[in-house]
Amino acid sequence: MTAPSPHTHPAWFGAVMGTGALALALAAEAATWGWGAVSKVAAGMLVLASVMAIALLPRYWRRLAEPRALRAELANPAHGPMLATLPAGLLVLAVGWGRIGPSMLPTTTSLWIDGVLLVLGGAIALALGLAWSATALTSAQGIESVNGGWLIPPVMNLLVPLAIAPLIVANPQAAPLLMLIGFAFYGIGVILFLAIMALLVARLAVRDPLPGAMAPSMWIPLAPAGVIGLGLVRLLQAGSEAGVPGFGTGITGGIIVAAMGIGFGLWWAAFAALELRRMRRSGGVPVHPGWWGFVFPVAAMTLSIAAVGSATEVFAVEVLGLIATIALTILWVYVLARTLPLARPQRQGRQG
Repeated sequence: MTAPSPHTHPAWFGAVMGTGALALALAAEAATWGWGAVSKVAAGMLVLASVMAIALLPRYWRRLAEPRALRAELANPAHGPMLATLPAGLLVLAVGWGRIGPSMLPTTTSLWIDGVLLVLGGAIALALGLAWSATALTSAQGIESVNGGWLIPPVMNLLVPLAIAPLIVANPQAAPLLMLIGFAFYGIGVILFLAIMALLVARLAVRDPLPGAMAPSMWIPLAPAGVIGLGLVRLLQAGSEAGVPGFGTGITGGIIVAAMGIGFGLWWAAFAALELRRMRRSGGVPVHPGWWGFVFPVAAMTLSIAAVGSATEVFAVEVLGLIATIALTILWVYVLARTLPLARPQRQGRQG
């Protein structure tokens, strides 16, 4: 199957994910160190991510007009999973408006935006995840077709707990039900992550190395490694603040899971860096919209480190979170500069 043109590439909504996650990381560091100016930058980045989403949505809605082409794209093992960046991006925006939005708009308004994006993103996540899974199971794809991008469909489910946490705190009467919904999506994400991660490791072990074009997919495991712990911490915190029966003031379990995820994520980052070095030497890494797959996974790991630092008040972890946020910002600028030219609308060729 031929690769999509840069203009129609299914990974463009990864830019929304990366920009929204950077906004959250900046907001976390602003809260840790008391930097008011950085919190304003975080708010600006959230607005930018929202504008990106509005600008990119037509590229995805147009696909609904051609169901046959959409099914073929969904069956493509390299590009089909990238369609999940759409609901994942909407869910990242939901998280951002729930946590950063109250600094710009009335709390009720920002939580309504959070709720609408949560429902929309969650519904698309379920529908797209089921469609992609059914396609992957019924197609004749060998294990060599597995890549890190296959983790995006399950990862987007792990974003629901992050988006629902502010709504749990704001609605104590509905909090028990919202907690159950959050943990249900958490279970979907965790179990599918473990299953697909096993497939990815098996593919890397028994087949030829991934080509350079798939370099960003090697970094995607950092996303669930970071979000698994972060999501659990946020759910436990929300349950405690809302007074949900059975949830005390402790979030020890969340911190333990987050620390485990950070350990795995840092190990995998070192492995992925070695693979990236090999790819660059063996033929290079072509620039395409999938490069945004470098940004969100690093952002997820950064957010998890920041959450653990804030919860434990361990200075070394807080400093590590700051360093990771600086590195994330530099990475975001670099990827934006490399991919922005690809976003220009295609022009009709001139006749000689």
